[in-house]
Amino acid sequence: MRQILKKMNVPLFLHPKSKHTFSIHQHIILLVLRQYESKSYESFVEWLNVATEIVLQLQLQTIPHFTTLQKAAARISQGILHVAIGRFIGIISPGKIFAGIDATGFETRHATPYYTYRCNLRHAFTKCSVGSDMKSQLVCAVVIQHHPISHDIKHFPKLFSQMLGIIPMNIMVLDKGYDSEPIHKMIRDENIVSMIPVRGNNLISDTHGKYRKLMRREFDETLYHERNKTETIFSVVKRRFDSEIKSYNDVMKTKELLYRVLAYNCHRMCLISLVWMMISRKPHILA
Repeated sequence: MRQILKKMNVPLFLHPKSKHTFSIHQHIILLVLRQYESKSYESFVEWLNVATEIVLQLQLQTIPHFTTLQKAAARISQGILHVAIGRFIGIISPGKIFAGIDATGFETRHATPYYTYRCNLRHAFTKCSVGSDMKSQLVCAVVIQHHPISHDIKHFPKLFSQMLGIIPMNIMVLDKGYDSEPIHKMIRDENIVSMIPVRGNNLISDTHGKYRKLMRREFDETLYHERNKTETIFSVVKRRFDSEIKSYNDVMKTKELLYRVLAYNCHRMCLISLVWMMISRKPHILA
C-alpha cells in the first residue's frame, strides 16, 4: 500500500505548516488496516496499543486518537482512494485483462431487526458496482450509489469509462441485467468482446439489435461462467470485512466502502504473493 501511494506521488502532508505528527500515507494505511481488522475507530486504536510491530513498521511517533482517524477519513479525498484501487492491477497484469462487472448491496441499517419490523421500515442499503479482473480477482474500479437506487445499466458508462482509463481489456463478462444494445455497442466499439446472456427466448428472429443478435450466435457458456468470480469477490468482502456500513452520511459511507475495497485488494495481493513464492521455491531433492 505504501509503494502504491509513493507511485501516485501523494504528498506526505496537506499543508507545509501542519503539525506533521502523522502523514497522509500513515493515515490512509491505518484507515485501510481498520477495515482489514473490521474494528470500530475506538477498538482499532486500542488494538494499535498492543500491535507494536505494526506501529514500528509504520514509524508512528505516537498512537493517534480515534477522532484523529475520523477527521482524516473525512479529509482525504475520494479521488485518491479511487486511483489507489486502480493501481493494484497494474502491478501484476501489464497486458489486457479478462474483465467482469457486477453490483451488490451493503446494509446501512442502524436499528435492530425487531425495531425495523415493528415500525414497518425498509432496510436501507448502498449499492456498490465494481469492475474487476477475473484472473487475479482484484478490483479495478468502483461506483457507489446511495438512495434512491437505480438500475445497474445507468451506472455502467461511468464504471466502464473508469476501467478503460486504468487497464486495457480483451473480454468483458456481465450478467443478464446488463443486456442492452447500447451496452453491447459501447463495449464492442472499444474492440472488447462483450459476453452477456441475451434475455428472452433463444430465437434469433425474436432478438432485436445487431449486437444482441451477434451475441445470440456467439455466446460462449464457458467464458461467461468466469463471471462467477465477481460473486466470489463480493462474498470475500462481506464475509471477511463485514457486509454492513457503519457510517451515517452518504459521503462517509462512500469512503468507508472505498477503504474496504482497498483492504480487500491488499488481502488479495498478499495471497497472490504467497502463491508466487510457493511456485518459485525450488523443490528439495532427496538423496
